[in-house]
Amino acid sequence: MRRHYAFAVTAPVFWSLAGVVVKSLEQATEWQINFYRCASLALFVAIVTLIRYRRSTVAVLRAGGVKVLVAGTLLSGAMLCNVIALKYTTVAVAVFVMAAAPIFAALLGRVFLGEQVIARVWVSIAMAVIGIGIMVGGRLHIGDRFGVAVAVLGILFFGVYAVSLRAGKNIDMTPAVLYGGIIGTLISMSVSMGTGVGLVIPLIEVLWCSLLGVVQLGLGSVLFALAAQGVPAVQLTLFALGEPLLAPVWVWLTLGDVPTAATLTGGAILFAALALQISAAKK
Repeated sequence: MRRHYAFAVTAPVFWSLAGVVVKSLEQATEWQINFYRCASLALFVAIVTLIRYRRSTVAVLRAGGVKVLVAGTLLSGAMLCNVIALKYTTVAVAVFVMAAAPIFAALLGRVFLGEQVIARVWVSIAMAVIGIGIMVGGRLHIGDRFGVAVAVLGILFFGVYAVSLRAGKNIDMTPAVLYGGIIGTLISMSVSMGTGVGLVIPLIEVLWCSLLGVVQLGLGSVLFALAAQGVPAVQLTLFALGEPLLAPVWVWLTLGDVPTAATLTGGAILFAALALQISAAKK
């Protein structure tokens, strides 16, 4: 059980790298980024799955059935929306919208899975929402509407994905990450080719996008899927708030975007919310 919570805490560390990398890319469009990101993710997870199961790989993929395929489809939607939102709005605004994920997952988990949401979890959620609101509340602008709308859609995908992982907790749901990468690759390629943009970008940007797929998404998503075997859906998405806690830090260290007093204050509240949740998980 402790191992599952350790996975849930670690996964967002990898996820938090997306914002700084996407903002650093100068030529790649959102769909080109998604293509190389999802393709490298699919390849990475396929290799991990083959190494892990060897001759039983096909049997494992079949065992997941429709549940794994649906989860993979939801994950692909969340991944695509994440990059698009980062391209059309600031990292700060994107992470603000992500605060809605635990609430959405909590409601779905309670309705469809019958999971009880204890008072401490609701307190953590409220603290997280307040913390992220303080961090970026003053930076929302009318021009961010499209990015915010896409981010909201991505949160809906992610919330349902977290619940679907819990619904399939008795089987290995990691193949869902493989399906998510494949589906995301096909969609991104179709849009890029269909709009005439194509898939050609500088090699260095291809490498950065691929790094996102293997490290940021691959390791993070596999750990998150493994965590779902022992962590309730609402706690899963609450732990995922470690991503907005760390994302501004990477942007500050690499791009020189110095955090404001509000960002530091909100981050402290968010960290307190995560600490409260971790302390509850250990009991």
